[in-house]
Amino acid sequence: MSRGSRLALIVLAVVLLLAPAAALHPVVMHLYAAGLSNLSIELVHPMVSGFLVITVLSLLPAAGFALAMFRAMRGVAHLRALTQHSERVQLGEFPYRVFPADDVVVFTAGLLRPITFLSTGAERKLGPAGLRAALLHEQAHQHRQDVVWRLLLKAVGRGFAFVPWIADVVEAETLRTECEADDYAIRGGARRLDLFDAIVAASAPVGSPAGVGLTDSNLELRLLRLVHPETPLPGRAAKSFAVLAAAVALPAVAVHVIAIAAATGTSHLLM
Repeated sequence: MSRGSRLALIVLAVVLLLAPAAALHPVVMHLYAAGLSNLSIELVHPMVSGFLVITVLSLLPAAGFALAMFRAMRGVAHLRALTQHSERVQLGEFPYRVFPADDVVVFTAGLLRPITFLSTGAERKLGPAGLRAALLHEQAHQHRQDVVWRLLLKAVGRGFAFVPWIADVVEAETLRTECEADDYAIRGGARRLDLFDAIVAASAPVGSPAGVGLTDSNLELRLLRLVHPETPLPGRAAKSFAVLAAAVALPAVAVHVIAIAAATGTSHLLM
C-alpha cells in the first residue's frame, strides 16, 4: 500500500467516525438553545428532522466500520491462545512461531507486535528454500505494518458495503499489498520459483486471527507476476478513498452551512 493510499485511508477512517457527530452538532446546539419545554415542537420541524435523517445516514457506514473493528479486536483472544499453543523458532534472521497442523499455513498476525505463524505442515512441506521465501514475504508484512492497514482496509470495506465498487477497491489494494510483499521477498534473495511453489502449497489460514496470509488476494495475478515480472501492479486506491471521504464529509458540511444560513437569515431555526 502506497503512502498516498495509507494517508487517504486514515483520513477516510477519521471522517467516517466524526461525520455523525458533526452532522448532529447543530441540531444539539439548537435544541439546547430552544429549551426542553419546546423540544417536542422543535423535533418535528422539517429542517431539524432533515438534519436528524442525515445524522442517521451518516451512522450507517460508521457503524459498519466500528463493527468490523470490534470483531477484529475479538481476535486478540484467539491470537493469545494460538501464541500459547505454539513454539517460538528462529531460522536465521527470521523469528516465527510454529503450531501443529498438517496443512501448509503461513500468516502474520498482531497489531502492535506482528508475529509470523507457520504450521508444522509448512515446515515439513515447503523445504528450506520455500520456507525462507515464505518468511521473507511475511517479514515484509511485519516491516510495513500491513496487519494494521489490512484491518483498516477491511473495516472501510465493511462500512461501505452498500457501495457497488468498494469491494473491487479493497481487493485491488489487498492484492497490491501482497504483490509488494512478493517483490520484497525477491529483493531479499528468494528465488521466484521457490516463492511460487510456497504460494501454491499454502492454504488460507482458516479461523486465524485478523492478519495477513501468504495466500491472501488474487493468486493468479501474483503467480503471473512471479513468472512475468513486467506485469503491472493494480492501481492505487488513494483517489477512491478521497472520493469516499468527501462523500461522507459533504452532508455534515451541508448541515452546518444550512444551520448558519438559518441562524443569520429569516428562519427562526437555530436562532
